[in-house]
Amino acid sequence: MEYLVLQILPYISVTIFVVGVMYRLGKWASARIVHNIVLTPAPPTLGGAAVNYAAEVALFRSLFKGDKSLWAGAWIMHFALLNIIGGHIVGFAFLGEQFKFIGTSAELSKEMSNLLGTTFGIVIWVALLYLLYRRFAINEVKLVSAPADYLHLLLLLGIVTCGNLMRLIPEYGVHYETAQTYFIQLATFQPVHLEHINFIFVLHLLLVQILMIVFPFSKLMHLFGMFAERWIINRPYVEPAPGLPGVKVSASSSTTTVTAGGKTTAGGV
Repeated sequence: MEYLVLQILPYISVTIFVVGVMYRLGKWASARIVHNIVLTPAPPTLGGAAVNYAAEVALFRSLFKGDKSLWAGAWIMHFALLNIIGGHIVGFAFLGEQFKFIGTSAELSKEMSNLLGTTFGIVIWVALLYLLYRRFAINEVKLVSAPADYLHLLLLLGIVTCGNLMRLIPEYGVHYETAQTYFIQLATFQPVHLEHINFIFVLHLLLVQILMIVFPFSKLMHLFGMFAERWIINRPYVEPAPGLPGVKVSASSSTTTVTAGGKTTAGGV
């Protein structure tokens, strides 16, 4: 079991994740825009559109206006998740000593790294529980919830719970050096040789790989689709919409020529 999870499955899950995500993004990029979906009033300049775009992506502004209780759980969860992913990458790369670059000692840096990781781990665990509670407790949310919505939250809760156990219970912990060695061995296609690997770490890694396999074929793809969708609806308004098929604007601003089915018709604006 450990050999499958630690040595074989990582290559399978990463391949499915990368190929699946690229395939989905390719399909979205090749889709034809059939009508102008820019939200109005729209900013007249790219600078204004960029501000709106940043507010939507970073602060979930539309969600805040529409449902503040959902925004509270969703924004906190995504913010904590971003910090956890970044913390994993930076922590494994610098062995928890990344804060030495701002003048701390190696020991203090590791303590700060552990504290931040534990804090964000608890925050995201609470946020996920809250989002799961909403799907059970609020009838309107329950009516539009599919089984996959519950399974995604339970999968994320399983991953976070294992991570928190590794943080909070010393015998389940994995040292930075061990984790770094493991990922270097995988990246360089070497046989994995790890000592003192516990069941919680193996389960944590297994659940992460299941998430990666499921990711491209689920609603979780909104993580990537959000960036394109938010730009399409927040960019400066122009007529016709960029990418709209079969539409040409004549020299006169009062007439639009539309080609459809091989025929050309003209209509006044």
